[in-house]
Amino acid sequence: MRMLYRAKGPRGICLVTDATAGAGLPAGTEFTLSGRRCVVGDGVCLLSDRSALAGSASRMIDLVRVMVNQVGVPLHEAIAMATANPARALGLTTKGKLKPGADADFVILSPDLEVRQTFVNGEQIFLL
Repeated sequence: MRMLYRAKGPRGICLVTDATAGAGLPAGTEFTLSGRRCVVGDGVCLLSDRSALAGSASRMIDLVRVMVNQVGVPLHEAIAMATANPARALGLTTKGKLKPGADADFVILSPDLEVRQTFVNGEQIFLL
């Protein structure tokens, strides 16, 4: 990841996840995805018989933490990789920024990068 960061720079990386309903849950937790039984294991979600990958167990905040804590990327750059960069790559003009005319989707983080509040269109949808 450090090599990617040096090669692409902070504006050239988009953090993405195909997180499933198992994202953020402890290893061994079972859940259903599209009618199929799945289980969380070692950072991924698998079919319950462990025969195939069902998706990621990584939440976006997990990716931001990796960039900051393991790669050494400044927090503001990691946040842009999770917000402004993907919005720009997709041509979304009302996402990835806080300014007049934007959607007012944002997250409030604690100093240790825990999600404390989430807002969509300026409305609070999550409070820890």
